[in-house]
Amino acid sequence: MRLRAIIGLVALLVTPASLSMAKDATGCVAGSRCITVTKDGNPNPSGTFVAQCRGKFPDFVVPQERLTGWSGQMFELAQNYPPSDPGTDAPWRTIDFRTPQGADAYILALRDYAFDGMIEADFKPEASSGRRWYHMPMMNFGPVSREFVHGLTEERAVTGPELGLKPGTRIRNFAVGFYNAAAATTIGKVWASDDPNLINTSFPAGSMSFKILFSAVKPSDFADGVDRLAGAPTWQIYENGQTIDLRLMQMDVAAAAPDTQTGWVFGTLAYDASVPDPSPWRRMRPVGLSWGNDEGVKPSEVSAGLKTLHETVVSSLAPAYAAQHLGWAGRMNGPVDNPISGCISCHGTAQSPRAPIFPVAGCTSEDQKLHWFRNLPGTVAFGLVDQTTCQAVQSTDPIVALDYSLQMAVAVQNVIQFHDVNPCSGQNITQPRIFRVWKGDFPVGGEIPPENERIHR
Repeated sequence: MRLRAIIGLVALLVTPASLSMAKDATGCVAGSRCITVTKDGNPNPSGTFVAQCRGKFPDFVVPQERLTGWSGQMFELAQNYPPSDPGTDAPWRTIDFRTPQGADAYILALRDYAFDGMIEADFKPEASSGRRWYHMPMMNFGPVSREFVHGLTEERAVTGPELGLKPGTRIRNFAVGFYNAAAATTIGKVWASDDPNLINTSFPAGSMSFKILFSAVKPSDFADGVDRLAGAPTWQIYENGQTIDLRLMQMDVAAAAPDTQTGWVFGTLAYDASVPDPSPWRRMRPVGLSWGNDEGVKPSEVSAGLKTLHETVVSSLAPAYAAQHLGWAGRMNGPVDNPISGCISCHGTAQSPRAPIFPVAGCTSEDQKLHWFRNLPGTVAFGLVDQTTCQAVQSTDPIVALDYSLQMAVAVQNVIQFHDVNPCSGQNITQPRIFRVWKGDFPVGGEIPPENERIHR
């Protein structure tokens, strides 16, 4: 992305359209504004996409034909972000997560905190009788954008024999994330207007987020005939006239931890069909957690017994299929996550403009790959890397750290790099669009990257 600070001379290179040109569409929930838009969110009578608006930001932006035939529930974006929060609603903060027993207790405390009131509400924040939860806005664009039933976005697909699947079987996976009130204060400040304010992207103490991940895997997809997800909670999504059944496989949790180098603790849970709990949601068992990248530890050294991980705890409670699918050199990772990385490593690349989440093609040696396993504070950007030489690249443009939030990185990239538009606010897209960073104000402009450069785990 090339930026110039001469703001007054920059115009946004998009098809002129505004909310005043919007044409009402059909297929949205009663009481919402249903707008015909283009794929990048521009209200346009000739558009082939539909945006559902119940607040400042869209619930979803999807192709019109995808809604045809659906009469069930529709996703509502929880977007009434609080202006402030004391961050004191954080019962896990008294637990020492650095021991095996403490790590399990910490993860389960985060799980139960997330589940309070949300299981009964089927994870609809607007229906929960417990604490308030919020979503990240502007995750509505690109090939893995938010779907319209539950607000799920598509995650990494798994191909057998991973997770005991039949060789060559490819399984799609989907997830939705939630933020507590403390974390939502940062979302509200960044997205106070249509285009992001990136001056302060840090999440305060007491921040917590979680993500529930569902898989389209069927019992017949497992090579040994043993269904790892027997009895798991089920959701359905709808694509082009077809209902797709999904089952809960994974849950990720993250909590701000000011006493760590990274400022975070990331944990993962996986569904365990053998747990006798009457609530299938509470059959989610700890896989483990990490609070750092275990800098300098390489797979060859772990295999040879020369080094061990000291910022990762793998739980003895982990289901076998999850315990056998950890990250690089055994770092913490979920069963659907890419084993060449790890939770902290992956999220540590959250910045604007986009950084490669995984080691690029030119990074072939273990020493080169260690660049992705540094303990960076959430205020320090990962930086840019040359795809061929694996060398760090200097940039004259501002690079902004996004405090380990890949969902924030997706939303910011959609607007700044892909010029996607909030169709619900009535912003005048014929005027220059500005985003704000610590260096000053910069225009949303420049060449739009190819779709395959959108952030996708």
